[in-house]
Amino acid sequence: MTLLRIMIRNIRFIGTYTIANLQAAMEYRIAFIMQVGAMIANDSLWLFFWWTYFQKFPLTNGWQQTDVVILWAVSACGFGISMGIFGNTSNMARLIMTGGLDAYLGMPRNVLLHLSIAATDPTAWGDVLFAIGSFVLFLHPDLLHIILFIILVLLAALIFTGFLVILGSLAFFLGNTEGLAQQMLAALVTFSTYPMNVFNGAIRLLLFTLIPAGFISFVPMQLLHHFTWPLLLALVGFVALLMTGAIILFQLGLRRYESGNLLGMQA
Repeated sequence: MTLLRIMIRNIRFIGTYTIANLQAAMEYRIAFIMQVGAMIANDSLWLFFWWTYFQKFPLTNGWQQTDVVILWAVSACGFGISMGIFGNTSNMARLIMTGGLDAYLGMPRNVLLHLSIAATDPTAWGDVLFAIGSFVLFLHPDLLHIILFIILVLLAALIFTGFLVILGSLAFFLGNTEGLAQQMLAALVTFSTYPMNVFNGAIRLLLFTLIPAGFISFVPMQLLHHFTWPLLLALVGFVALLMTGAIILFQLGLRRYESGNLLGMQA
């Protein structure tokens, strides 16, 4: 019961912070709308590129137009939710290196949770709107597929978030990893929006391990086409493992960060 109460309290906390971040972003309403609109246009342009491509090559290595729509919808929505709600994870390495983490250490809430939700990327909501619109307009899903889509995009959002937490936490041990985090995130986003069948051998193995793009694109697509409980449970297991590893790595690094501050104060 205690664990359930903690989960409910944290969900409320995340919801309250997300609303506050949105309200802050919408203080400059025209700029916010333009940012969201620009992201929708950018995503739509890429989808139009793939639509044009499949007009000339209707079936490419087993992939069809609808597969690319699924791929982009899940990836864009997962990324949008991650950056919209946990947007500060992309700044984690810089905050660690510049001492910005100090602001969260004295707060009553979990340090990692508070740090992660302290900022939002306004353009991310354009990704979410584009993804939902594309999924509904092009695929005409039934209720079960809509529910499954929601589950999959939430899992994809956790993958993006956990991946960024791991990259940011490396700053505790390796120094400034902000550039590395940006490059690896760009790689994850890029590979998760390309058909998995174009990759073979070692690259495909890489996309299910070091850069987990396959769990954002290929696995959700398989589940939306041919749902099986073992595959969904495997995806959930991977997300749980990734998030657990991210939390443990951050906590280990936080001990080093706190120790450094204490030594500095003593000196």
